[in-house]
Amino acid sequence: MKTAFRLVKDIFEFYIPVLSFFIMFAAFLVQVFFRYAMRHPLFWTQEVIVMSFIWTVVLGSCYTMRKRSHVTFTMIYDRLSPRPAASFRLLGNLIVAVTFLLLVVPSYNYSFFLGFQKTAVFRIPFTVMFLSFAYFLCSVVGYTAVDIIEDVKVLLGRIPDSRDHAAGRAKP
Repeated sequence: MKTAFRLVKDIFEFYIPVLSFFIMFAAFLVQVFFRYAMRHPLFWTQEVIVMSFIWTVVLGSCYTMRKRSHVTFTMIYDRLSPRPAASFRLLGNLIVAVTFLLLVVPSYNYSFFLGFQKTAVFRIPFTVMFLSFAYFLCSVVGYTAVDIIEDVKVLLGRIPDSRDHAAGRAKP
């Protein structure tokens, strides 16, 4: 079961963004070639680029959350001892998790509400484009829940420090 879950996460957070990036880049090259070399702009390339961009950015950011690669500003946080740092991080993560959790159902509903609207060229329902955001919200809540559990363990004294705080304090 764990392997299947990991495979689904890899598909949504790594393989789809990589594929959509390459599709976006190829469509961009085709668009530039036809517009400037052939003097005959294509309409479908813009639609492909926008759709691919949305999926690349939204789903790719899930992968950066998983790898803990998002930009963070931790100058004060890194200077705190483990328990106060865990308290601050817990507070921030609870705000993020609750906010994003509250957005899941409305985003899912809105994505399906937009199903009656279709793209101009390929006639793809907007649901296809915007469902990636609902996955993003669930992903952020899941990854943030892991950090919340870790912070609670630090505050209860079950572990000495969180992974990111220990890594931040080790930097010169």
